[in-house]
Amino acid sequence: MQHRRGHAQYGERQPLFGNTAAPSDQLQISIEAGQYDLDSEIDQLRSSVGRLKQVSEAISEENRLTAQVMDGLETAMDQARASLRKTMKRLNRAYADSKSNHMLFLILFAVALFFAVYFWNKVHRLIKWVF
Repeated sequence: MQHRRGHAQYGERQPLFGNTAAPSDQLQISIEAGQYDLDSEIDQLRSSVGRLKQVSEAISEENRLTAQVMDGLETAMDQARASLRKTMKRLNRAYADSKSNHMLFLILFAVALFFAVYFWNKVHRLIKWVF
């Protein structure tokens, strides 16, 4: 097989570490004992996995709480929508009723009552002055 620019062809394996005489279908890694402290590396990985588990549980709890808040908000919006519909019906009824002459009659009655009291007062003063 030919190599192009120092790269192995597809299907060939180069050993990652250590012995380069290993067969191509096996992977052999040789680690010198003094270079790595595997126990501390494993402990660090375990603590990292534990932190990730806590973060994922916190995210899950936050999602649950957010879902509850959203459900409550949706319920409140439905109630507000229903209340708004009732209010709009009442306003439409009041507007339709205001087209009738009830308010005009009320204002005319108030003006007539004012003039009646005003004239009664004038007539009463005139009667006192005459007698």
